[in-house]
Amino acid sequence: MKRLIEAINVTKEFPIRKDWFGRTVEKLVALKDVSVYVKEGETLGVIGESGCGKSTLARTILDLEKPTKGEVRYLGKNIHSLRSGEYKNYRLNVQAVFQNPQNSLNPRMKGWEIVTEGLRINYSYSKKELKEKAKELLELVNLPLNALESYPHQLSGGQKQRLAIARAVALKPKLIVADEPTSALDVSVQAQIVNLFLDLQEKFGMSYFFISHSLPTVEAVSDRVIVMYKGYIVEEGKTEDIIGFPLHPYTKLLIESTPVPQPGLKKLTLPDSNGGKIPKQGCPFYFRCSYRKKECLSFDMKLVNVGNGRKVACLLFL
Repeated sequence: MKRLIEAINVTKEFPIRKDWFGRTVEKLVALKDVSVYVKEGETLGVIGESGCGKSTLARTILDLEKPTKGEVRYLGKNIHSLRSGEYKNYRLNVQAVFQNPQNSLNPRMKGWEIVTEGLRINYSYSKKELKEKAKELLELVNLPLNALESYPHQLSGGQKQRLAIARAVALKPKLIVADEPTSALDVSVQAQIVNLFLDLQEKFGMSYFFISHSLPTVEAVSDRVIVMYKGYIVEEGKTEDIIGFPLHPYTKLLIESTPVPQPGLKKLTLPDSNGGKIPKQGCPFYFRCSYRKKECLSFDMKLVNVGNGRKVACLLFL
């Protein structure tokens, strides 16, 4: 399988304070030299705490944020050097499902208008044809037909998310970037949405860049997983390897924190976290790590290949 989308050495900085001359004197670095890819037909799961850079990476892949350094490639080409026709093809084939459907759906549009918006903009369908397409899409995501004439506020949370998924699927994209698509939903509805994603992938062969706080959700949908912390990728590998045999101390902490018990996993005893601060250089997990050494403060956070497609950014594996 060829790589559908990839981020190469992406760094993203946000200025948070400037001087009188407009020069940045303080900045937030959300992504630090991140490289990641998604192949055709596969699902890449992305996990990590809030503020680790997951959503910023997703927005960079969607071209909603421009990288400060590095590049994003679609089918091997830098998306910022694509010609107009090529860029349109990229936009059609990379769609998004966001965390809160209440905020991502236009409250003044009816269900059929929402799910066919992309079709209306990019193709010459009549109103009658759009309504027929909308019926097909609603059936595809198991929504009742009365949602065609309903406004978002008239639907439940699960129904709104299904509507958002139908909108994303309408253009039959090659990749869907799903940013916490189940976190705002009840547990029972979460399972339904996860099953819907799996069914759609089986039907259309789409790829997913799937962000979630829920390890069971990531385990259910993903072929590979990356673990992010403070803008870095700290571990990468096959899902069963990451979930079953975590290597990085931070990954172990994440898995230990899940409500689902992991048999045989040694409980971590965390040292003082230094008030949530991170070191100015070296490993950002230093103050929270039980295995820390002084040498960790000079570690450059490069991923170390430990075999079988597994990579870890930790001094313990050098």
